[in-house]
Amino acid sequence: MYRVLLADDEPLVLEGLRLMVDWQGHGFTICGEACDGEDAFELIRRLDPDLVVTDVRMPVVDGLQLIENCAKMQLRATFIILSGHDEFEYIRQALRYAVRNYWLKPIDTDEIHGTLAELRKEWEAGRQAAEPMLRDEKEGRVKEREKELSTAIESHDFSRIDAAAERLLRLVKRSIPESEFRAYMSNRIVDLIRGMTERETSDEKSEDVFLHSSMFSDSEESVWHEHVKSLCREAAANLAARRLKTGAAGEAARYVRLHYRMPLKLQDVARELYIQPAYLGQLFKKTVGMSFIDYVHYIRILEAQKMLRRTDLKIAQVARNVGYSDPELFTAKFKQFTNTLPSQYKIAD
Repeated sequence: MYRVLLADDEPLVLEGLRLMVDWQGHGFTICGEACDGEDAFELIRRLDPDLVVTDVRMPVVDGLQLIENCAKMQLRATFIILSGHDEFEYIRQALRYAVRNYWLKPIDTDEIHGTLAELRKEWEAGRQAAEPMLRDEKEGRVKEREKELSTAIESHDFSRIDAAAERLLRLVKRSIPESEFRAYMSNRIVDLIRGMTERETSDEKSEDVFLHSSMFSDSEESVWHEHVKSLCREAAANLAARRLKTGAAGEAARYVRLHYRMPLKLQDVARELYIQPAYLGQLFKKTVGMSFIDYVHYIRILEAQKMLRRTDLKIAQVARNVGYSDPELFTAKFKQFTNTLPSQYKIAD
């Protein structure tokens, strides 16, 4: 399926495009909708659609500016613009950016279906003709995405890990047959994490922790993607744990795990360990892959997850129990490290 994103500030137009056009029958699926050009640009960057259908007149950022911004960023989407009968000057300007077509309002489904059929035929013919030449290029792009994911795992930033994993999954999904996708992707993810582990330790048994049965499950695609992200987040946590077995950074980490409920500052911990704060901060960052204060938040959020799973405490009480006097800060940090809100996490559990 080719992915299409719709952008229009009129809800009725979006609804008409969604309901009146036979996207699936022509090999397309709607991956997102936006009501202004700014939101559309962020969705294009995040979702990487094959086709974008956009109105030319929208608030914040109009359709032409959206197309120009995407061209500057070298985003690969093909554009079709929606316009009224009095907007031909916009259409003329849009043609400078190789806009594929324009559809007049009110929408004509026969015209739209014709365009979609042409695009699908053209893209599939191009894909078959270019397959031998693109094979090496695709492998290179996959390796770039894998490097991006391994760097994210090293950073221990869960939001960054999720984003990098999603980009890798989407790239590979477009490159190989559907029937081979999960097995192929599972093996590559496991090999990537295993390689990172071997660089950290010579303990052969440590590899087994990464071989999740969920990687080979028949779950819904969105759920399976979450399994992959969870595996990568677990890899980050395990790598950090291995790095903290010895040395001053390990002593500081142990101090945090014992005293996370208290207000913690790098200077106070350095004083306890008789180490210069600046040196400890640099050593901790180099050893763990995250700053001292981020590690404090990370440990607090891990403990909060346990409390949310195992107790009936209210979220505000959980926040206080793990060292947060400000519930908003607790919610922000929980979202940062788990990619979900405390309330959603509690309900899901």
